[in-house]
Amino acid sequence: MTYARLMEHAEDIRREAVEATLVLLDGPETSVRKSVEREFADVPDAFRPLTGFPDPARYDGLADGVDDVLRGLSTGDGMPADPEVARFNGTVAALRSWSGTAAERFRAGFADPWPALVRNQFTACAVLRSALRAEQDIWARARQDADQIAEQGLAAIMACRDCTRTEWTITFTVVASVAAVAAVPVGGAIALAAGGVAGVAQVAAATGPDEAPRSTFSGDDPAEIVSRLREAIGLLRGHIRQQRAGVGAALRTTRMLMTDRPELFGWS
Repeated sequence: MTYARLMEHAEDIRREAVEATLVLLDGPETSVRKSVEREFADVPDAFRPLTGFPDPARYDGLADGVDDVLRGLSTGDGMPADPEVARFNGTVAALRSWSGTAAERFRAGFADPWPALVRNQFTACAVLRSALRAEQDIWARARQDADQIAEQGLAAIMACRDCTRTEWTITFTVVASVAAVAAVPVGGAIALAAGGVAGVAQVAAATGPDEAPRSTFSGDDPAEIVSRLREAIGLLRGHIRQQRAGVGAALRTTRMLMTDRPELFGWS
């Protein structure tokens, strides 16, 4: 199955649920078909909320743009140092022998804080880049999980015609997405901490992804199986909200730091 055809698969589930129910009832089809059709008419609607997931590819351009900014701010933490940044650092070092009032003001107001300011800006951009990649991963996995629900559900309904209880397992891979904004350079967190912000490491906390939970469902007939499918859809939507909340929390924390302490980024 493919995500692009999710609603087609939902219609397949509806149709198969009707036909399997008629087989199990083993009665005059014409007298009960309309009733059974009504019972499963809203099955496609249950899958409709899963059809609007963003295309993961749309995040590539956004993340690539942030990567360009990161390269321009890099001092060598996590990626090659930008030549212009390295050249400026060399210029500052060459001015160490400069003396006088103007020299002291230059060093105190610009040269000394410069390395930390650049690294702080780099860290803020790295959080944004990681958040974009995390969102991309969430939606890629969410699409796979939506496909999995439809595929397993259809198979379960087709199997229930033999009058045995059907059991199937859904692995919600979206929970294992990299939604904790990892991959933020440790050096950036150190630079922020050097600016006097207590607990700033939490801004770039790199917590590993959770293990993908496996939920087992079972049903005796198409009606019960469809009910379990609705439950699985609800679980998937809840997992997506939870993972995205982790990304949002990291972005909000970073934004609050940048707003409350702009001097750490050279914006005051």
